Amino acid sequence: MLLLLWVPRLTWAQAALSDKYRQRAESLYGEGKYEKAIIWYEKAFGLVQHSDPVRAANLCVDLSSMDYMKNHTRKATDRCLLGLRYINPLKTAPDSVRFKLFSSLGTYYIALYRNDSALYYFHKANALLAQNPRIEAQIALYVLYHFNNQGSWFFKMGNYTRSLSYLAKSRELAIKYNLSEEISYIESNLAGCYSAMGVVKEALAHRLLANKFYRKRDIRKCGNLSGIGWALYGLKRYSEAISYFDQSERLIFELRLGKKTTDYLSDQIHLWRMMSNCYRAVNQLSTSDHFIDQATRLHYQYIGNQGSLLAQVLLEKGKLYEARNEPERALRSYQAAIRAVCRDTTGLTNNWRNPSAETASDEATLLLAATHKAAALKKQYDATHKNTYLNASVDTYRYCVRLQQRIRHGIDTDQSQVIFSDRQHALVPDAIAATFEAYQHQPGTALREALFQLFEQAQASSLREAFLLNTIKPQTIPGPMLEREQRLKKRISELKKRSVSDTAASTELTACQLQWHQLMETFRQDYPAYYRLNYQDVAMSSRALQQQLGHQAAYIAYVRRGASLFILVVTDGAIDVIRQPIDAARFDEQLVKLSQELYHDPVLGRYNGTAYAAGLYAACIEPIRKQLAGKTRLVISRDWSFNFLPFEVLETGRQSRDYLTRHVAIAYAFSAQSFFDVHQRSASTNPVLVMAPFARAEALESTVNRQGTAQTLASSEAEARSIGGDVLIGPEANLPNFLQTSFDRPVIYFATHAKTDDADPANSYIAFYPGETDKLYTDDIYNLSLSSTGLAVLGACETGSGQIRKGEGILSLARAFAYAGCPSVVTTLWKANDETTSFLTIRLHHYLEEGMSTDRALQQARLDFFESPIFPKYDHPYYWANYTLLGNYDPVMPDGDQSMAVWWLLLVVGIGLLVFWQRKRLVRTLREKEQVA
Repeated sequence: MLLLLWVPRLTWAQAALSDKYRQRAESLYGEGKYEKAIIWYEKAFGLVQHSDPVRAANLCVDLSSMDYMKNHTRKATDRCLLGLRYINPLKTAPDSVRFKLFSSLGTYYIALYRNDSALYYFHKANALLAQNPRIEAQIALYVLYHFNNQGSWFFKMGNYTRSLSYLAKSRELAIKYNLSEEISYIESNLAGCYSAMGVVKEALAHRLLANKFYRKRDIRKCGNLSGIGWALYGLKRYSEAISYFDQSERLIFELRLGKKTTDYLSDQIHLWRMMSNCYRAVNQLSTSDHFIDQATRLHYQYIGNQGSLLAQVLLEKGKLYEARNEPERALRSYQAAIRAVCRDTTGLTNNWRNPSAETASDEATLLLAATHKAAALKKQYDATHKNTYLNASVDTYRYCVRLQQRIRHGIDTDQSQVIFSDRQHALVPDAIAATFEAYQHQPGTALREALFQLFEQAQASSLREAFLLNTIKPQTIPGPMLEREQRLKKRISELKKRSVSDTAASTELTACQLQWHQLMETFRQDYPAYYRLNYQDVAMSSRALQQQLGHQAAYIAYVRRGASLFILVVTDGAIDVIRQPIDAARFDEQLVKLSQELYHDPVLGRYNGTAYAAGLYAACIEPIRKQLAGKTRLVISRDWSFNFLPFEVLETGRQSRDYLTRHVAIAYAFSAQSFFDVHQRSASTNPVLVMAPFARAEALESTVNRQGTAQTLASSEAEARSIGGDVLIGPEANLPNFLQTSFDRPVIYFATHAKTDDADPANSYIAFYPGETDKLYTDDIYNLSLSSTGLAVLGACETGSGQIRKGEGILSLARAFAYAGCPSVVTTLWKANDETTSFLTIRLHHYLEEGMSTDRALQQARLDFFESPIFPKYDHPYYWANYTLLGNYDPVMPDGDQSMAVWWLLLVVGIGLLVFWQRKRLVRTLREKEQVA
C-alpha cells in the first residue's frame, strides 16, 4: 500500500523535475547555447518518457526543433512521429501539443521533399486550429511559425497569393502578441514571395524593413543582408549587391568560427551561389567560378548529392559554363541538377533522359533545370546540326510543358495562375520553335500533333485551369461544400473593397482567405476523384478540332517568338504550321501605330491606319491565304503580345477600306478546346435580359460618349426597348436586381458604363444604377455562375481591354465573364460611342433572333453599319471595330422551328383535353337524364 502511494508522488516529482530541466534548456536556447540546451532537453525527456506521455510528446517537439536546426531532418521527423504515438491513444491529450506535432511534421516533410505529406500534416494542424481557436493564445509563437513556414513554402511552389495570405496571418499574430522580433523573419519571407513573383522593388522594400527590425548579429541577420543583396542583383544594381553579399559573408565567417564544419554550411553555400550569379552578371567569370566551385565541393562533401540547394548550385554552374562557351559541361551540370531533385535517379546519368515527374522532390526547381537543359540542347543543335541534339531538345521541352501543367494544378487562385504564366511565358514559344525545326526535318503526324498541343498550351492557361475546375467540381464535391466555397469567395470579394485602413476588415479578409485555401486543400485530400481529375489532362486532338469545323471555317493560332511568327491553320481538310519571318521592330511599330489610331477617339477625324493595317495583314493573313481560300469564318487565337488587335480592321490592300471583316466572320478563342468544348446546352427559352441603368427616354441630339460613371447614355433606352425581353431601365437596373434575376438566358445585354484598371484588374467594374456604389467588380464576376447564359453583350466601355500579361493576354472584364462560365462574350476593346454601339447592338440582336450564329450576326451588323446613313459620319474603325466576339459562335436564340413545334404540340394537347372534357361532360349529362327517366 505504501509503495502504491509512493509511485504517484514519484511520478509527480519526476514531472516537476522534467519541467525544471526543460526551463533550463529553454533558457540556454535563448542564449544561443544550443548544444547545452539539447543536453537538458534530453534529460527532461528521459524523466518522463515512460510515465507521462503528454510531457514526453511535448519534449519530442522541442528535441525535433534542435535536430532540424542541425539539418538532421529525418531524425526530427522520427521524433515527432514518436510524439504522435505517445498521445494518439489518449482521449484527453491537449490540442496544443497535437497541433505542434502536426505543424512540425509539415515543416520537416517540406525539408524532406515530401510535399504530399507536408500538405497532409499542415492540413491537420489547420483543421485543429479551426476547431479550437484557443490554441492561438496558448502557443502564439508556435502558431505564428506555423503560418510563416507555410507561407515561405507556398511561394516556392508558385502559390503566391496563398503564400501572402499565410504570411499576412503570421504578421498579424506578431503584432497582436507583441512578438516584434519575429517581424523581420516574416518580412524576409514576404520579400522572397515578391521576388518569386518578379516584383523586385517590393521585395527590396521588405528586405530593408526586415534588416531594420532585426539587430542581432546571428544567422538571421546574415540572411537579411544576403537577401538585400539578391534583391539589388534582381534590379541590376550589381556593385551595391556585392557590397551586401560581402557584409553577409564576413558575418557568416564570424558565426562559423569555432563551430563544426557543417554548422551554417547550407547558408554559406546559398550565399556563394548568389555571389556567383552576381559576379557572372558583371562578367567576372573567374571570381564567379571561385564561389560556385566552393559551393559545389562542400555540398557534395558534407551534405550529399541530393536536394534543392545543390540543384540551384548546379544550375548556376551550368550558366557559368555557357558563359564560357562550354556547352557540353553546361549540359552535364543541368542534368546533375535534375538528378539532385529526383528521388529515383535510375538512368539519369544519360544527358538526354528526363525523370518521371512523380519522383520529383522539388517540381519548381526541376522545371527550371529541365528548361535550361532543353535550351542548351537546342543551342548544341544550332552549332552542330546533329539531329540527336534536336530530338533530345524537343523531348525535353515537351516534358517541361507537361511538368508546367502539373505544377499549375496545385496553384489555388487565378491571380497566382496569371503570375505563374507571366514568369513561364517563354517556355511554350521556345518549345514550338524547337519542335517546328524537327517537324521541318521529319514531317509526320506525331510531330504535327505535338505542335498542335503546344499551340493549345500557349495562351490563357489560367482560364483553362478554371474551366477544368468548373467542370469537375460539381461532379466530385458535395453541394454544401461548394455552397460554402461560394459564400467564402463572395465574402472575400466584399472585404477586398474595404479601405486598407480598416483593420477589422483586413483581419477578417485574411481569415476568410485562409478558410478558402484550407477548403481547397480539403477538396484535394478528402475527395480522391477531384484530385484525380484535376491532375488528369484531357486535351483536344487536332482531329477532333477538324470534326468541329465546318467546310467554311478555319481555326488559326498565332505564337510569336522574336523575329518569327508561328501560325497554325486547321481546316476540315488540312492542318498546316508555318513560320513567318517578321521584322520584329517594324511589326511592333505597326501594332503600336494601329492601336493608337483605333484606341483614341478621332472626334470624327480622318483615319490614318490603313498602311499599318495592310502591313499586319501581310504578316498575319497573307502567308496563309491559300489555306483560307473559300473560308467565310475564322476562329483566331492571338498571341498574348497582340491580344488587343481586332483582325477585323486588317486590310488586304487590294482596294481602299477592304477590311477583313467584309470577307469573313471572326470569333476569338483562348484555345481550340475552350472554344469548341462547350457543354451542350439547348438555347434558353427565357427572355433576354437588358440592363440599361443610365438611359433616358429622349435621345440627345449630339453623341454622348460613355466616359463618366453617372453620365446619361442617350441611345440606350431605345436600344433596350428595341431588343425587348426583360428590360431593366434606370433605377430598376441596380446591382441587387441583377444578382437576383435568373442568368438562364439566351443573351444578357449590358448598355451601361464600365471602367478598366490596367494597374490592378481587380478594380475594373461594370456600373449599375445609381453608378457610384452599385458596381460589379472583376472578382464579383468571377463568382457568378454563367454557364446557363448563352451570350453576354458588354456594350460598356473597354470591357475587352485591360492589363496585358505575358502568356495570358488581356485581363479584361470579358475574360472575367468567360471565367464565370459564359461561353460567348461580345465585348468592346476601347471606349464605346453611344450611337454606333446602339446601332450595332440592335442589328446584332435582329440577326440573332433570326437564328444566325453569333459571329455571322456580328459581321452582318457591321456590314449593315457600312451601308447605313450614319456611316459617312462615322467612317473610322474606332466607331465599329471595337465590338468583337470572344468565345463560341453557335446560335444562342431558341430555334424558331423547334419553338413552333412546341406551340403546335401544346395546341394539340389543349384541343385533346378540351375534347376529353366535353365528352366527359356529355356522358355525365346523358346519365343524369336516364336517372330522371
